[in-house]
Amino acid sequence: MQQINIDELKTIQLSILDYIHTFCMKNNIRYSLCGGTLIGAVRHKGYIPWDDDIDIIMPRADYEKFCSSFNCNTNYSKFKVLTCFNDRQYFQPFAKVVDTQTKLVESYDRPIDNLGVYVDVFPVDFLPNSFIERKKYWKKIFKKRNFATVIYQKRNKNEGFVKRIFRIILFYLFRFLPANTFAKKINKFATKKYFSSDYMACSVFGYGKKEEMPKSVFNSCFELEYEGKKYNVMCGYKTYLTNIYGDYMKLPPKENQVPKHDFRAYWR
Repeated sequence: MQQINIDELKTIQLSILDYIHTFCMKNNIRYSLCGGTLIGAVRHKGYIPWDDDIDIIMPRADYEKFCSSFNCNTNYSKFKVLTCFNDRQYFQPFAKVVDTQTKLVESYDRPIDNLGVYVDVFPVDFLPNSFIERKKYWKKIFKKRNFATVIYQKRNKNEGFVKRIFRIILFYLFRFLPANTFAKKINKFATKKYFSSDYMACSVFGYGKKEEMPKSVFNSCFELEYEGKKYNVMCGYKTYLTNIYGDYMKLPPKENQVPKHDFRAYWR
């Protein structure tokens, strides 16, 4: 297979994002750029110079609508949404929209046959209103997240010998379970119906308590430029970015200006 270079990778990612944007506008689905992609839009009007991926978030109701309807477009099959509910090998608790004409191999994760160049799509769930209940919520969901990570990551460059052995033991203990088992459990826990809450977060993945934000940040969206086109951004993006990154307009130290992923992409 022919390997995909970084320029081709970004072109594919942007074509996926274009299609997602069009699909969401047509179907009245709310979404926003998030994480480093949102910083890129605000600070650079495009990719952070050393970044290599695109992330978006959606309120849970919009996320469920998106995931259940995206693959129903039989007239266009190049892009598909991949979730723990439609692929037994897929062990992440969030979705990826993949280009099916490509194949992608993550260095630290176990292989997924249907994985290609992707855009990550994260759900945003309501949290308990009570500070004490939110603290309990984060403790429980982090236990589930950490357990799943230990099992399904092949290795972690920062882990010690004991944790490596522990990972191997757990993997062999649970190897007969479908890989999507624990991702489903994480989603089931995250979707407890705190509809009366004033707080929300992407709790199935990400930065944990730093992602807590008032639900008003998603009251509306507006468009910001990203690589020469306009995409949706939540109205409360400043609150969201400040909570996670602090002064998000300040460049990180040189030693941290490196890609966060380690993967290889190929044409199928």
